[in-house]
Amino acid sequence: MKFFYKTLLILFCISCDNPPDTDQIEWQRSKAKWDELNLSSYVYNFRANCFCIEEFVKDVTITVKSDTIFSVVFIDTQQPPTQIKPNRWYTIDQLFDKAKTVMDEADSYDLEFDPNLGYPTLISADWHKEAVDDEVSYYASDLIYEK
Repeated sequence: MKFFYKTLLILFCISCDNPPDTDQIEWQRSKAKWDELNLSSYVYNFRANCFCIEEFVKDVTITVKSDTIFSVVFIDTQQPPTQIKPNRWYTIDQLFDKAKTVMDEADSYDLEFDPNLGYPTLISADWHKEAVDDEVSYYASDLIYEK
């Protein structure tokens, strides 16, 4: 019986020493960096790679004002989308929410964050390894803002 309790104690101690989830830590650090900037208005470029409507996978510039998407225009034509409303794209805070969901629910994923501003620059998910055409990647870049 002593052997059983010693083994149980050792296993408990080992489990306490497991390293924390580095993706969670990176998400939290990046989110804190972004939140510290306290930005509600900014412009950034976005691109999706998914089995989605064509307008959603084209490179766009997203303008956010007062934490709300103000406009979306295609980078190549400078024209707004005609099939999708601007609110179907994401603010940076919504991208952080999407990254959190990906960490919690996707079978596999990859996340990258801007080293200076903290915002997500890549969110890539394979929601179900056995499913076809459920993979999605979001790319954010070239964020500019005025204080």
